[in-house]
Amino acid sequence: MSNFIHFKGILTELHETSSHFTLTCQKQEDNSIFILNLTKKMLLFHSTSYEPLLFRELKLGLVVHAYFHELQPALMISPTLVLVNEEDLFYGNKVGTYNAETSLVEADLRINISPNTTILNEVGESIAAEMLDGHDIAVFFKMSTRSIPPQTTPQKIILLDD
Repeated sequence: MSNFIHFKGILTELHETSSHFTLTCQKQEDNSIFILNLTKKMLLFHSTSYEPLLFRELKLGLVVHAYFHELQPALMISPTLVLVNEEDLFYGNKVGTYNAETSLVEADLRINISPNTTILNEVGESIAAEMLDGHDIAVFFKMSTRSIPPQTTPQKIILLDD
């Protein structure tokens, strides 16, 4: 079971202050609203290119996926990672704790790190795969097997809690 909670919705309002951005999103399933307060240092990525986005690139109507750590203190509730796209078009992504011994992210995804896999820390610096063990990571991939658990060779991995 994942340590992360996932929210998905359409960006309906966007406000900027000197210290943060507020995104109001509407869930498609039940039309409920959730509000994201994002610091300007928040990890924000395009969902299919896996490239970082600037907040000024956000616009109304984008599909937003936000991941929150379930053990995060309520006073500090802010997403760990936000993915956006113009459409509800998302390739594979998984956010969770990595176990190098089993190559599993949570118990849901086995990853096969290749020399072509880009591995970065939160500030975008390249790091070694050995630094991932026991840490929360975001995995971005295009395809996976239908095995249980699914397996993939990710395009990009980001260490979330260094």
